[in-house]
Amino acid sequence: MCPNLMSLTLSGCGHISDQEVICVLQSCSRLRSLRLENCVRVTDLTLQALVVHGAGLHQVTVDFCRNVTQAGLETVRERRPDIRLTAERSAGMIPDSEPDKRAQLPLRRRLMQKVLMFS
Repeated sequence: MCPNLMSLTLSGCGHISDQEVICVLQSCSRLRSLRLENCVRVTDLTLQALVVHGAGLHQVTVDFCRNVTQAGLETVRERRPDIRLTAERSAGMIPDSEPDKRAQLPLRRRLMQKVLMFS
């Protein structure tokens, strides 16, 4: 990937999911600024990955990402107070669909295993 990438903006990228953002965070250790706008497939898993893999991040913007929750934003603020985090209308939006927690658990577990494997 791009190890020297310092800033990334993804806007209106409906095809970008947590897995791709996590891959960027793992591969781009010099990333200082991440801006996600209207990325509907981005969820709290991306926010969890910011805490684990975003050591160099100073600024993160998550605007209009409807599947990001207030709890996810608070986790980043608690665990990484050094990151300037803004989230305009993300947590307050209605998610695309109510995720079935039983169906999401295996996917989340697999993704978190991958996250932990590379940390």
